[in-house]
Amino acid sequence: MIAVVGVVVAGATGAFFSDTETSTGNTFTAGAIDLGVDNTSYYNGVLNQGTTWTIDWDLSKGSDGQSEVHQFFNFLDLKPGDWGEDTISLHVNNNPSYLCADVTLRTNDDKSSTEPELASPDVAEDLLNFWDGELAGHIKWYWWADDGDNVYEEDENLLNDGVAFPNQAGTYHVALADKNTNVWGLTDTVDGDGAPIPGERPFYIAKAWCFGDSEFEAYEPSDDIGPIDTSPVVRPVNCSGLNESNITQTDGMTMDIAFRAEQARNNSSFSCGSGFTPTSPQ
Repeated sequence: MIAVVGVVVAGATGAFFSDTETSTGNTFTAGAIDLGVDNTSYYNGVLNQGTTWTIDWDLSKGSDGQSEVHQFFNFLDLKPGDWGEDTISLHVNNNPSYLCADVTLRTNDDKSSTEPELASPDVAEDLLNFWDGELAGHIKWYWWADDGDNVYEEDENLLNDGVAFPNQAGTYHVALADKNTNVWGLTDTVDGDGAPIPGERPFYIAKAWCFGDSEFEAYEPSDDIGPIDTSPVVRPVNCSGLNESNITQTDGMTMDIAFRAEQARNNSSFSCGSGFTPTSPQ
């Protein structure tokens, strides 16, 4: 009997309580910061289809994937008193991001010389000089952080008030949301400075321009006024076009407008930069 008990004890020595938990399929997947842009454009109060498009994630190719470039401006017959308004929506998918804008003047060219232009007086067109024009200095720009209704209102942030480009190649850098700034009023909960924008939510930047003298005043937020109403009382910009001469006849200007989205997480010191950076003429 002693021998039998010994066998039973030996057989039970490995029967401890035990448990195994296994987590399978562990993965790392990178998120995305992809900036989509759309634009609603009015020219003299009328919707301009040529510079209006729905959200596009690659402006250099267009939404159809073809070799197409979407343009914010493509106006070929400006007259003093002409004006326009655009509302741009910016969409970041899908992480909190900083946003910057860079506006670069590429050319300010006197395309040809008419007799009235030469009498204004202006020098004759130099075919090798893309900076002998005057138009860039005669178009006034107004940018603001909009709520999406195309109208500058008293509770919205005006970013610049009637600025014209200098006749010089260069880029204006504008911080929309970085460590110091958030034009839509979002703030960092820790230090109260700038804050990134959240993903999956549109934010709006609007701009108005005028060829010539202009006035720009905010409406009350309750005013249901849009740029499609061409009455001088309710234009986004009151554009008289006064004090213009023939010196800008046949002149043309070209520019690039770029929006940048930068990762916010683990990047708390990011700054867009600001001001005007001159560059060498192309």
